Amino acid sequence: MDITKLSAEQRLHRSHVAIMNHKKFILMSGILVSGKTEVVDDGIQTACTDGLNVLYNRNFVTTLPEKELNFVVLHENWHKAYKHTLVWRHLYEKNPKVANMACDYVINLQIVKYDPHGEIAVMPDHALYDPRFDGMDTLQVFNILMQEEEDGDGDGDGESSGGGDGTSTTGGHGGFDEHDWENAKSWDEETRKDVERKIDQALRQGEVLLKKKGETGTGGNRAFSELLEPKINPYDLLREYMVSTCAERSESSWRRPNRRFISQDIIMPSSVSEAMDSAIFALDMSGSIGEAEAMEAITEFTNICKCVHPNKVHVIYWDTEVCRHEVYEQNEISEIVTRTKPTGGGGTDPYCVKSFLESNNVTAQVLVMLTDGYIGEVKEWVNIPTIWVVGSGGAKSLSVPGKVINL
Repeated sequence: MDITKLSAEQRLHRSHVAIMNHKKFILMSGILVSGKTEVVDDGIQTACTDGLNVLYNRNFVTTLPEKELNFVVLHENWHKAYKHTLVWRHLYEKNPKVANMACDYVINLQIVKYDPHGEIAVMPDHALYDPRFDGMDTLQVFNILMQEEEDGDGDGDGESSGGGDGTSTTGGHGGFDEHDWENAKSWDEETRKDVERKIDQALRQGEVLLKKKGETGTGGNRAFSELLEPKINPYDLLREYMVSTCAERSESSWRRPNRRFISQDIIMPSSVSEAMDSAIFALDMSGSIGEAEAMEAITEFTNICKCVHPNKVHVIYWDTEVCRHEVYEQNEISEIVTRTKPTGGGGTDPYCVKSFLESNNVTAQVLVMLTDGYIGEVKEWVNIPTIWVVGSGGAKSLSVPGKVINL
């Protein structure tokens, strides 16, 4: 068939069918039919997804070789499967360009790993690919790229320092597609949950089809539960959220010039520390949070505080009331783990923390609430950015103001 005579819509349909019928990518079947797929004449240059729907530029589709178009279709739908615009929103808010790059590096490595010989998909020009990121999640790649940008090894515009083996492929605009983070941000909580539900259902559909075909156990034919579940260290997320709250308190020093500007004969200071006035860590001691899990959380929180340098740290133990309140100055942070004395063991009422903080005029730049999650709906809350950390055996969903991290 002369595909050059096909319309963009026909070529996309042909690509979808080819992918769904291929034994290596039958897993993607449910994802490919979730959301809307549309062809547009302007607004985007190549392809774009908000995490559920995908737009393709007409001219871009009709000029791509068939296998490269297959790669693009897989790429956009992999964004959906990984829930990138939902999971990594905080990275986009920190640095949009680097967040886009990190997501693309992870996806392209997966597609090439599934189809290393290009049987159905061939990576197009400007695709971001670097084998040194193999096995990493988006946050890990993001942190490396951010560090390289700070050190002057990257320019933040899509260029990479490469993997050292000549196989890195980069584009000057940071990849070939666009990511519609803003539309995803506009979704209310109900819409967001509906999108997550649709993606989860689509993943299960792909697994069912895979089992019916009997294609299991090797290479790319692993279950989505293994491949597409983001392997996120919850404490890395906690660190990211806490660091982002003190971005405006960065301190600069002229003792170590910023390497990013030296090549331009411009001497600028580099950031040497970030500090916040105070941080609060409130632990649910109702009995459902195990001692080992609580101590792990305290240890991780303490390590994070060593990075953000709060002037003061409040540690609060609570159940139906605040059972103990400890205060540590900046020079005492390293002693929290050995000095703290967990207290409590009754029921669970997070509002006791709110009442205590307001009654005692305790405020901070960040409040971390460790809980089992069985706390009901929380509506009225303190005017402090709050991160809810849910224990490993806790509730799967919370209706609370602030960020939620599941251990």
